[in-house]
Amino acid sequence: MELGSAEHKQLLTKSILKVAVKTATMGFVIGFILMIPMFLRENAFSSGLFYAGIAIVIGSLSYSAYIAYQKYQRIVKPFVIND
Repeated sequence: MELGSAEHKQLLTKSILKVAVKTATMGFVIGFILMIPMFLRENAFSSGLFYAGIAIVIGSLSYSAYIAYQKYQRIVKPFVIND
């Protein structure tokens, strides 16, 4: 496999997406765990945990998208320009 080849770019993109999906999945898991008490009993504390869970899910999604975009710009983009 040669640097800058289509296979190389595909593997780089695949690895970047893999890291982004892992980051988003961790956020979903942690966020959902924090949301569970709201489904069992509704009170002020469980409502706070629910909103914290939503914030973690949204934050992890935006963070994983940002990291994936930055890695793509820094790693894959130079190979695309050289074509």
